[in-house]
Amino acid sequence: MTKYETTFILEPGFDEGKVNEEIERISQWIRDLGGELLEVQRWGKKRLAYEIEKKRDGIYTLLLYQGAGAMVKEIERRLRLNESVMRVLTVIHVPPELTVAQADPAAIAAAEEADE
Repeated sequence: MTKYETTFILEPGFDEGKVNEEIERISQWIRDLGGELLEVQRWGKKRLAYEIEKKRDGIYTLLLYQGAGAMVKEIERRLRLNESVMRVLTVIHVPPELTVAQADPAAIAAAEEADE
C-alpha cells in the first residue's frame, strides 16, 4: 500500500472540540475504507496566503495514512463535500530522507497502479 499525506484547512471559528470531532470523523473514514492512519499533525490556526470566502485564517491539519488509490479519491470527495473544510490537498508521501531528485517517478506510478 502507498502512503499518502492529506492536508486540509477547517473554518477558523471552530473551537477545539469541533476540530477534534472533524479529525475523528475523517480518521474513521480512512479506517472504514480499509486504510491505516499513521499520524495526525495538528498545525493549528494559521494565516492563509490569500482570502478564502472572505476568511484570512484557517485551522490546518495533516493526516499521514496508507491505503489504496481508490480510497484516497473517496476521502477527497467526502472532504470537498464537507462545508467545514475550506481546502484539501493530498500527495504521495515521500520520506524526508529522499529528495525529489532521488524519488523514482516510475516506482511511484507503479505503486499507484498496484493499489488500484
